[in-house]
Amino acid sequence: MTNFTYEPPESKKFIHSLIKYFRQKYKDELAALLTYSSYEVFSTGRFSNIRWNEYDAILKFYVPIDYIQKFTEQIKKDLLDSSRQFFPSEVGYFISDLEIIPMLEAPPDDESSLSNSASLVSTGTIEHDGLRFRSSTEIKVYKALEKRNVLLFPNATAVLGGKGVKREPDSLVCQNGKWGILEVMGDQYHSSNTAMRDHNRARLFKDYGLFCIEFYDATRCYEKPDEVVDNFLEILSKATS
Repeated sequence: MTNFTYEPPESKKFIHSLIKYFRQKYKDELAALLTYSSYEVFSTGRFSNIRWNEYDAILKFYVPIDYIQKFTEQIKKDLLDSSRQFFPSEVGYFISDLEIIPMLEAPPDDESSLSNSASLVSTGTIEHDGLRFRSSTEIKVYKALEKRNVLLFPNATAVLGGKGVKREPDSLVCQNGKWGILEVMGDQYHSSNTAMRDHNRARLFKDYGLFCIEFYDATRCYEKPDEVVDNFLEILSKATS
């Protein structure tokens, strides 16, 4: 009789191993999709019929919402096959299936949620580099900006004195004494439905003398973050102090 532990691998280690494997196999898309994910193992309570005392189990991968549609049937099959390969045999679970589940993220900022919040970024956001972001696209922009010689405040809470309101720009940047804001448009937090509100927010910042506020499409930010940052910093360099 086999003595199983029934203790699955820790999420970060398991995901990291899968990412390294996919990169070695030149499956960069799958590796990228797992970058900000986590996973859990759920036993079905049924024996696997493969090994004595082994249970069937389901892997649940929690991924950013904007990644969900990219998990095609083929990608899920590759992920399932690879997960079975990496899952330790001594755990005592046979991975019979997997589920791709959207990760809970912070709601879009609105008037009611802003007024009484000490921190406008909730614990449902994506954590990266000790900071919290509303989407993986914002992380792409952050990583491009942190390579530049700029002072960067990602998702900083701004208190608009005299107006009694708070706002949270995506990326507040200072370059050579000049301040600007880079906003990501088109994801779930800055969709076409909130475009007017976002531009009104930009107007509020301009009331305080912060005039360089640039909006960039989320798809472009995700696919070409360095290009976006180069364009933004060029505009900021030409702005008046």
